Amino acid sequence: MQSFKYFTREGNVYIKKNQTVLYYGLAILLFALMAFVLLSKNNPGAKASSILLGLAGVVLLLRTTGKLRIDATTHTISMQPVFFMRPNEFRFEDFRNFVISRQTFIITMNATATMELEKHGKRKVIFLHQTMFVTKPLQQVTDELATIMGIEN
Repeated sequence: MQSFKYFTREGNVYIKKNQTVLYYGLAILLFALMAFVLLSKNNPGAKASSILLGLAGVVLLLRTTGKLRIDATTHTISMQPVFFMRPNEFRFEDFRNFVISRQTFIITMNATATMELEKHGKRKVIFLHQTMFVTKPLQQVTDELATIMGIEN
């Protein structure tokens, strides 16, 4: 039985571990910035824009409730973006490729790993993982997922 760093196993279903530390940290930073602007003596425009920062923090917190499930027996991928949305189901046959993209400014500032699928002739993208400053964890996530799906490197 293999042990994975980014997935937990429940029978033949693998569940992607959420990036709670990253998202909670960024949400707390956004809420603190919002509170600072609201409590300081700023104009109404700055206070209104700080509310948008708070909404971005709420979106980050909601992101931690999403689930990615891979069922190795039925060969299905189930993606639920947030807890109140119904999951989208895909088959392993819909899989096209993994994409690792990064945004750089002298150093890597942000990098993401996604999975591209094609269902009923339409291209779908599933967000897998995000990092700041490094890309090696993204390669590990895609390698683990390829192992679970039985894809050869």
